[in-house]
Amino acid sequence: MEKQMERRREPEPVIYERIAEELWLGQQKEKQRIASLPRVRKGSETPFRQNAQAYRKAYGDTGMKNRLVNAPLVTMTVSEQIIPPSNKSGRHRHYNEAIFYVLDGDGYEIHDGIKYPWQAGDIMSVPSYCVHQHFNPSDKPVRFFFSTGTNIVEFMGVGIKEQFEMHPSYQIPEGGHPLYDPQGDLLGYKAADGMEFRFGVNKEFQQLMKNKMDAQFSGKPQNIYDEFLKLLADQNAWRRAAPHVIKQETCSWQDTRMGRIKYLVSPFQPSGLRLYDAFLQELPPGGRSGKHRHVSEEVHRILEGKGYDIHDGVKWDWEEEDVVFMPVNTVHQHFNADPKRPARFISFQSRLYYYLGHGGIEHLEDAQG
Repeated sequence: MEKQMERRREPEPVIYERIAEELWLGQQKEKQRIASLPRVRKGSETPFRQNAQAYRKAYGDTGMKNRLVNAPLVTMTVSEQIIPPSNKSGRHRHYNEAIFYVLDGDGYEIHDGIKYPWQAGDIMSVPSYCVHQHFNPSDKPVRFFFSTGTNIVEFMGVGIKEQFEMHPSYQIPEGGHPLYDPQGDLLGYKAADGMEFRFGVNKEFQQLMKNKMDAQFSGKPQNIYDEFLKLLADQNAWRRAAPHVIKQETCSWQDTRMGRIKYLVSPFQPSGLRLYDAFLQELPPGGRSGKHRHVSEEVHRILEGKGYDIHDGVKWDWEEEDVVFMPVNTVHQHFNADPKRPARFISFQSRLYYYLGHGGIEHLEDAQG
């Protein structure tokens, strides 16, 4: 027995991973952080600030490091942009797609060299990696409510933006010094603290993406690998052919269990968008929407009227120009507080959850009024 005990190996020590525990703790902190953030941002109290494209009100900060800073969103950034009369935005492109709702005014886009006219109430869809620029030829300013998936592409490692042209009114920050290339074009600026910020393009990356966007496939796929080669070519063709402007008058109002809704972008309609749904909703005087819940995040911009939302039992007042956020899995319902006039809002909803197998709606109560 003693000899057998001598030959028996000591048990290996147990090495613990704390991934599950740390994940749980992180989820609790994120849940608390979301609960601490406001569900309504006042449009009247949010200032316009200059960026490379135009002038912007940021309702949800961009970038992974800024997520959950001033809005309970993780897949969408939400902003409002204004372009002065007889002016244009900066010209640029990025991996992430973007959705713009025209609040007022009329003008046109140039996407990859093609012109697309738009007017108030239209949706402008910017497919991924599309060179785009907005033009306002009128004598009045135009405004857009828009969203991009900056958080998502940064998380995926493709958060690259190429800035080809600044907007005409762009001003170097105070204390900075402009940097020009030999041809006299603005490259960027040197800040007062000595840091250099450069605009323009990455030539190597630009060539890489050109090769990708020019890829074609002929004939019939002979195997699964060929299917993937064809997929790249099909995606390139889709970007070129997909509608870049959705005209509101081509979409119809529908009386649904959630209320009166006009769908502008959805998985069941052609568009140049894959990660967003968009719809208009109208609440009758003194009426309310249905009540429901979905996994995906949602955000509203109030176009007219005043009222309030109930989110998981908590009341949030809103009025015209406010922005309302609905985080993941929020039970929500909308109420028109005006007994004489209707209320209306534009809604953006993240479709990313659709591709994760969570794209449906859990309906809880029908609309009334």
